[in-house]
Amino acid sequence: MKIVPKEIPFKDRSEFLRGFLILIKQNKNVSEYEREMTMVIGKYFGFAEEFCKDSINSILVNEYVSDDPPLFSDNKITEYFVIESFNILKQIHHLTDKELKWLWKTADINKLKNFELE
Repeated sequence: MKIVPKEIPFKDRSEFLRGFLILIKQNKNVSEYEREMTMVIGKYFGFAEEFCKDSINSILVNEYVSDDPPLFSDNKITEYFVIESFNILKQIHHLTDKELKWLWKTADINKLKNFELE
C-alpha cells in the first residue's frame, strides 16, 4: 500500500508519528534502530529533525503524551500505520504480546477489519 504524505491530513501525520513512538515505548526502551526509523517516519511526514529527536528523547518520560492508540480519519491510513509499524519492528525483534495487543487495539478503535499481520 502506497501512501503519499501530502495527501494525508496533518492530524493523521501527527497521529502516525505519535502512534509509532507509543508503540516503541511499550518495551520501556528505545533502541537505536527504533530511533532511526522514527527519524525516517518523521522526515517522510514532513516533521523537523529537531522535533523528532526531542520527541524520541522524551517519549519514555513525557507524561503529557497519551498512550492511547492513534485515531485516524481514514481506514486506509489506519491499515497503513498498523501494517507498516508491524513490518518495521519485526525487522529488529519479535514483537512482544504488549506491542501486538496495542496494534490490534489501534485497529479495533479505528474500526479496521479484515487485514492481516504476517
